[in-house]
Amino acid sequence: MQRGIFISVLLAIVIFQILGEKVPINEGAYGDGLFFREVAVSFLDKIENESYNVVQIQRLLPFAMVNMIFSMFGFDHDYDSLMSGMLIFHFLMLIPGIYWYFSLTKKMRLRSSMTFLGFFLLFANFAILKETWYNPFATDFTALILGIGQVNYFVRHERQKLFLVSIVGGFVWPTLLLTGLILIFLPSDAMQLHEGPRPKSFFPILASAIFLFLLILISAFTGRFANGQTWDIILHKLSLLSMVAFVFVFMIKNPIQWKQSWLLFRKKLKSPKVIRLVSILLAFVFIVFLLSGSNNNFNTEGLAQAYFGNMLRFPLDFLVGHLMYFGFLIPLSLVFFPRMLKEMAKLGMGFTVVCLILFVLVLHPESRLLMPLIPFLVFLLLKALRTYRILDKDLYVVGGLNLLLSAFWWPLNVNGMSDALLSIQREVIQAFPAQRYWMHFGEMMSFTVYFVGGVLFSLLVLLAWRGKGRYIRMAKGEVR
Repeated sequence: MQRGIFISVLLAIVIFQILGEKVPINEGAYGDGLFFREVAVSFLDKIENESYNVVQIQRLLPFAMVNMIFSMFGFDHDYDSLMSGMLIFHFLMLIPGIYWYFSLTKKMRLRSSMTFLGFFLLFANFAILKETWYNPFATDFTALILGIGQVNYFVRHERQKLFLVSIVGGFVWPTLLLTGLILIFLPSDAMQLHEGPRPKSFFPILASAIFLFLLILISAFTGRFANGQTWDIILHKLSLLSMVAFVFVFMIKNPIQWKQSWLLFRKKLKSPKVIRLVSILLAFVFIVFLLSGSNNNFNTEGLAQAYFGNMLRFPLDFLVGHLMYFGFLIPLSLVFFPRMLKEMAKLGMGFTVVCLILFVLVLHPESRLLMPLIPFLVFLLLKALRTYRILDKDLYVVGGLNLLLSAFWWPLNVNGMSDALLSIQREVIQAFPAQRYWMHFGEMMSFTVYFVGGVLFSLLVLLAWRGKGRYIRMAKGEVR
């Protein structure tokens, strides 16, 4: 009964968004969406002329499918029709996503309260309830759904289905095939944990120093120390220090014996599996190069500049950005991170490697990069919380906060939004009305939004921490 109610509410909100507002410029496409829409218009014509580069080929599948379906049935390839096609495609993708999620929770044997906590954290956020339908010419949503499928089939030990989902994902998001192959071929033996408190070691200090040195090199590469206003440079330097401090704290909290785990990893890693993993990757890369045409428009240095140039604008801005994009999942994960690390280690070496990729990408403020890996984060959090009996009132608090943060109810297309999205001036982008939309993207939010979001993030962390303490006392019988 409850499951039907929650699914019905989710679908009702989604249908409301499908019928609602879209990006108010370029007939509903913005940024990468302009390119993806052209793929939906002319994929069958251009693929013969080898007009896509190696990166673009790995993100074309949803739009190629829409193009082929439209061509097969003789539908017009006008922008309005293609918009409807993409919205229907996303809606249909939501169905296997919901199915895979409840299949996963059934395998985990979760209580109903825990099942619906994960449901809120995974589906009730800005990424799912607003961005997917506001800017439908994107691969992010499809990547997240396929990520749910990967987690489900990994937990259910259905390697053939996991491989199939990963192969399909290789043409939706660049990391999906890699994560799937890692889960399939790397050892599933549990990592070694410290039996008691982590012994003191000089390694976290040394690793933090090396990490700081790498960040300084990146800053020099992007010109962050020389370009920009004095206030921007100061904030950037504070970001460097806060990033190192953030990584240092979690290295200290880390319960894994990395040295012993590495020795076990080398012992369990078998050559035939490594050969198969590398062979499949090389075969996929070869196919991608065959399908791609001229790669002259593929600029590695430009991609690196764009990637690193968006980092370290404000201290720990990635946490605020992820909060605005994914909701209460991020504060909860921060509070329960040590327990999540233990669960990660128990799930095996392959799963640990995938999570290490996740933790590296978390440090970037562009939340879209995490879309195919967010199901892994939700799964780890549910594993960490499964011993708690979540109260209904806490479930409603988390669900309500996530719905508020999702902004599904908040109109974006107010007066001036069209001009703001078309502007390239920093003052315009960092002011309202543009920030009604860009405040959900850590690399684009203004300092004012960052500051307010930081305060909100701190309050939610405090709320999660107090809730954790209450549940621990309940487990000990100290709460009546």
